[in-house]
Amino acid sequence: MNKRPFSKSLHGKLTLQTLIVGLVPVVIVGLIAYQSLSELTQTADERLEQSRVELARDVVGVNLSTTANRIAQQLDVFLRERILDAMVWAKAPNVVQAAKGAAAEHDKRGLGNATISDLEDKFRAVKSLDLFPETNAFLKDQIALSPHFGEVFFTDLNGFNVALTNPTSDFVQRDEGWWRQAWNDGLHIGEVEFDESAGIWSVDVSVRVADGQTGERLGVMKSVLGVSLIQEVANTGAAEINGGKVTVATREGLLLAETASQHARGRIMNDQVNLRSAGDADVASVFANQDKGFVLGADRVLGFATLASGSYGNLVPNFDGFDWIVLVEQPTSIAYAPIRGLSVVQEGLESSKQIIVVVLLAAVVFVALISMALANVMSRKITVPLFKLRELADRVSKGDTSKTIEIKTDDEIKDLAIAFERMRKSISIAMRKIRESRTKSAA
Repeated sequence: MNKRPFSKSLHGKLTLQTLIVGLVPVVIVGLIAYQSLSELTQTADERLEQSRVELARDVVGVNLSTTANRIAQQLDVFLRERILDAMVWAKAPNVVQAAKGAAAEHDKRGLGNATISDLEDKFRAVKSLDLFPETNAFLKDQIALSPHFGEVFFTDLNGFNVALTNPTSDFVQRDEGWWRQAWNDGLHIGEVEFDESAGIWSVDVSVRVADGQTGERLGVMKSVLGVSLIQEVANTGAAEINGGKVTVATREGLLLAETASQHARGRIMNDQVNLRSAGDADVASVFANQDKGFVLGADRVLGFATLASGSYGNLVPNFDGFDWIVLVEQPTSIAYAPIRGLSVVQEGLESSKQIIVVVLLAAVVFVALISMALANVMSRKITVPLFKLRELADRVSKGDTSKTIEIKTDDEIKDLAIAFERMRKSISIAMRKIRESRTKSAA
C-alpha cells in the first residue's frame, strides 16, 4: 500500500489533534494573563506619572516656592532692619552735634568758599579734619555690632566729611547723586555696586542727618551694606532643603548669592554669568513677570519668589523695595524620593510581564513535546494492531489462512481482531472443504 502523508495518516491526525487540545488552552490562558498584566502595567505607569506630576506640583513645587518666598521675606526683614540701623545712627545725639560743630568749624576755616577741586587737593591724604574722634569711635562700634556694614561716614550740610570708619575716596560728597537725593528726600537706597573704599559688593543706605527738634537739615550719613547678608540668608535656606541650592539675583540676572558655587567672588555681579542670558530655559521662565511660583524641569524643580514690592513705603519714601529674585533648586532624584516605592512596583510589574512571556513560551514547548509524545504512544497502540490486521487481511486475500493474530489490547480493536480471527477460521474451513470436494471429484 502507498504510504500516506503525515497529515493524512492516523498518527499525524492524532498528533495534530493532541497538540491543538493541549496548546490552545495554554495559549489562551497565557495571552489572557499577559493582556491583563499589560493593562495593569499601563495603568500603573499612568498612575505613577500622575502621582509624580501631582507630587511635583502640589508638594515639591509648592514647598520650594514657599521656601523661596520665606527667604525673600527674611531678606526683606533683615534689609529693613539694617536700614533702620542706619536711620537710628543718623539720629544719635553725638552725630547730630558733630554735624553742627563740623559745619561751624568748616565755615570758620573758609572751606565753604573753596572749589571742590581745591578741597580735594587739600584733603588728598586726609579725608576729614578729625574734629570728633569720639564720633568716629561711635560709628566703628556700631558696625562692629552689625558686621554686615562695610563702612559708615557722614558729612555736614556742606557735604564735607565729618566722621568715618574708613578713609573715603573723596572729601566732598555733595556732588554725588546719593548725597543730593538723601539731602532732598531724607533717604536714598542705592543699587548693588562695588564699593572701592570698603572693598565689597554692597548697597548704599544714605540717610539725612537732621535736628530732631527743629528738623533742620545738618548733613548726610552713608552706610555701606555688604551683600554677605544675602549670602548668609541663602546658606540658611539651602540647608533646609535636601540637596537644595539657593540663588539670589537682581531682576537683570546678576548674581548676588549662589550657594552652588559657595558665592564665588568672580561670579557675583559678573555679567558674564548673567542668568537671563545663560540660555537656561528653566531659569529664563523664572524671570517672567511673576512674583512667586515654581518650574518643573527635566532634572530639577525650581521654586522662586521676588522680594516684597512696596513694603518699604512706610519706612523709605519713594522706594518700592529691592527688585531681586530668590531661586530654590532641588534635583528631581531627591524631590521625587517619596514615590520611589511606586517605581519599584512598576519595575516589578514589567519584570512579571517578561516572566509571563518566558513561562508561556516554556509551557508551549513543554505541552507540545508532551502532546507529541502522547500522540506517538496513542497512535502506536492503535496503528500497530491495525497494521497486523491489514497484514492478516492481505494474507487471507491471497489464500494464506495459516497465520493467526494476537492482539493484547482490551478494547474495540481486540473485538475487531477476534472478528478477523473468526473470519480467518471460517475462510480456512471453507477453503478446506473446497479442496476436499475437489479431491473427491478428481478421484
